[in-house]
Amino acid sequence: MTSLATRATHVARPLKVLIPLIQSEIERGDAAGHDNYVHAGAMLIEAKEQVAHGGWGRWLSSNFDLSIRTAQTYMAWARARSDEMRTGGSQTSYSSMRDMRGATERERNERNSKQQQQFRRTMREIARDDFAQERQRVEDEVALHRKLAEELVDLGYRALATRLHPDRGGSKDAMARLNRIRDELRHVAQTRRFV
Repeated sequence: MTSLATRATHVARPLKVLIPLIQSEIERGDAAGHDNYVHAGAMLIEAKEQVAHGGWGRWLSSNFDLSIRTAQTYMAWARARSDEMRTGGSQTSYSSMRDMRGATERERNERNSKQQQQFRRTMREIARDDFAQERQRVEDEVALHRKLAEELVDLGYRALATRLHPDRGGSKDAMARLNRIRDELRHVAQTRRFV
């Protein structure tokens, strides 16, 4: 009973006062930066002391849009700042929550590792090979379409030439038009992109 009474005397602000203050600091932190997160973390530490054992997660989710992990990060940041103030050390140079968690350093190390560099190089080579193979496939398909189109033009020309040729009962004008159309269609077959 005395420990509860002792704890109760250390409480500076009740929970219903802390909730809007914490929300305000988090909102300002989202807009401005990590100092507000540190203030929110300090108030979360203060609030956690007042919440019944085992009820922290439920209290947190009912009053804030925070995960327990994010709240713990804010609180750790506040503890780190408090320790620095107490020992007289310099302030942490964390510029984001990711820095606080050490994620940026891990990512930087992973990015710079020889294995990661080799992996990225291999993936670029695979992508380049895939691109070259796909390009060759498309070029082959376009060439096939053009060849087929030219053959169809020639087949149609021969079939019509047997009927329109002046020696077979046609006229010179009809044959001239057929020759002109054949040349235009062959040009289209050679220049059109079929794929």
